[in-house]
Amino acid sequence: MKIPSVLSGKTSPSARRIILLAFLAFLALSLLQPAAAGRDVRVALQQIPPSVYTDSQGKPAGLFVDLIQDVASKEGWNLIWVPGTLSESWERLSSGQVDLLMSVTSTPERENFYDFSHEPAISVWSQVYAPPESGMNTILDLDGKRVAVLKGDINAIAFRDYARKFDINPLYVEFNTLDELFAGASAEHADAVVAFNIAGKESANKYNLVETNILFNPTALGFAVSKGKNQDILAATDRYLAAGKSDPSSYYSQTMQKWFGMEAHWTMPYYLWWGLGLAIVLIILFVVMSVVLKREVQKKTAEISRQNEDLRSEIASRAQAEKELVRKNEELQAAYEEMAAIGEELRSNYDELGKTQQTLTQARKKLTLLNTLTFQELQNGIFSLNGLLDLAKDAGCSETGHAYLQKGQETLDSIENSLRFAKNYQQLGINEPKWQDVNSVFLYAISHLDFTRISRTVKLDGLEIYADPLLENVFYELMKNVIQHGGGADMVTLKYRKESDGITVFVEDNGPGIPPEDKERIFERQFLNKEGFGLFLVREILSITGISIRETGETGKGARFEIIVPEGMYRFPAKGLS
Repeated sequence: MKIPSVLSGKTSPSARRIILLAFLAFLALSLLQPAAAGRDVRVALQQIPPSVYTDSQGKPAGLFVDLIQDVASKEGWNLIWVPGTLSESWERLSSGQVDLLMSVTSTPERENFYDFSHEPAISVWSQVYAPPESGMNTILDLDGKRVAVLKGDINAIAFRDYARKFDINPLYVEFNTLDELFAGASAEHADAVVAFNIAGKESANKYNLVETNILFNPTALGFAVSKGKNQDILAATDRYLAAGKSDPSSYYSQTMQKWFGMEAHWTMPYYLWWGLGLAIVLIILFVVMSVVLKREVQKKTAEISRQNEDLRSEIASRAQAEKELVRKNEELQAAYEEMAAIGEELRSNYDELGKTQQTLTQARKKLTLLNTLTFQELQNGIFSLNGLLDLAKDAGCSETGHAYLQKGQETLDSIENSLRFAKNYQQLGINEPKWQDVNSVFLYAISHLDFTRISRTVKLDGLEIYADPLLENVFYELMKNVIQHGGGADMVTLKYRKESDGITVFVEDNGPGIPPEDKERIFERQFLNKEGFGLFLVREILSITGISIRETGETGKGARFEIIVPEGMYRFPAKGLS
């Protein structure tokens, strides 16, 4: 290469050096420019045909593969394919092992971790596929059935939400790829399959499954990147899709035609085939009918005489049947009038029962008010007597008198405990049972006790049970029992276990436990007067809604109360999508 002439002649040495350095820099940039490489973009390659998959040649294929390759050619990207299942691809996008995930849709939960393209590539809906003659026509037919879903797929999330709205409980079977999903249903590992309509149609035909009438979750498929990263990739896909949709001759439009359109080729019009076939059928029918009619005329002529005789006999039978029908109708009319009279009597009895129920309710309220006033008067009297006994003790008396005063104090305490028990017992069944959060009720109960030295472990997962409003008294008595009779217990555990016919709630402590001979006696009313455990009231409160309680702890290792809740009397609050 010839050095420019400005470096020769009378140019000053410093100027020549500046010009030489500039020329060398320009030369270096010119040599380096061709070596500059395009940007590497790592793209997840799932197996969800026809959106994205690996073809029989081992190459990436599908609608989204065609689109992203065209985007890459325009943007100068170098695509690096990262094969994996759908769930693996989501994890790799989160960890940064891939830059772009294709053929996915956004949800409020996913938007916390990922960014999605604003311009959708294609609109789809969720479809349920099942074997022929399965009889599955509505979402209700899937209750208790095994439903195959793709792990990490939005269809699985949407179907679970759809099932909860109709209060059905299918059994979900997860697979990693679309082919495994439909193959599993074909092999009778599942009763139905949930997939997008564009992905499921070809696979359903392959594995002899059919579309059902169960469609839901209309949505759009596009692209996703990790939250706050690779925004230029999303911007490029949005520009590309917006431009492609507005141009019928664009590569985007051609790709849609390729994957979902019909190829043009000449065929004989279908109506000509139908017309030709119909003409042939008519000719054959004409010949056949001519022969058949000739034989039928001969046969019918012979049968007419016999049918005339049968007709006369039929007329006589029908006349007799009409008479029988008239008689039956009269009997039905009499029965109807009798039933109407019985119905009127039942309505009268129902009205009378309603009045009786109303009178009983009023009487119960008045009796409750009377009991409340009586309890208040007795408690006021007991309070006054306690004060007078204290004054008598302070006034000074003989040792014998002091002993009598002490016995009188104990008698008053016993009466006060009995009144408190009676007041609680009279509230049983007064108010309607309701659903109650067991953890909250437990916390309310121990708030009335000194529970500072006792640690607690609660593993109830939001369990709710249907019980009398006095459920708080149940846990109050159980925890008071730990404090008063637990023999230094410093730990309480609440947990549950599902059974075949309900659920069992365990209330355990690490105290000395209850002797075997007292395990049932502690729930008796007489045992209350002896020891003061107060567990008789506990059993009565729970029994109102069919709940039972028993003590099964091992002596020396702590007490363990089992609260047995039957099916239908417990529930767990509905949880959101994760």
